[in-house]
Amino acid sequence: MPDRISSIVARLPEFEFELHRRCSHDPDFRAVCADYEEAAAARRHWERVPGGELRAAEYLHFLAELESEIRSHLGPV
Repeated sequence: MPDRISSIVARLPEFEFELHRRCSHDPDFRAVCADYEEAAAARRHWERVPGGELRAAEYLHFLAELESEIRSHLGPV
């Protein structure tokens, strides 16, 4: 599963174990992490496209919302 959540693990390395644990046991949490991974890939794409800055910024906002949702499921470090 590392490739499926690598972006959120890179963003929240202190929660790596918990992210993997929750993804293994909670399909809803796994879906949010998958959404985060897809949005991160889309942002990387739009950052490389000439004139894609606005679209990349939209994905950055979406990533922040998803990160907030993911963090709400995680306890303190």
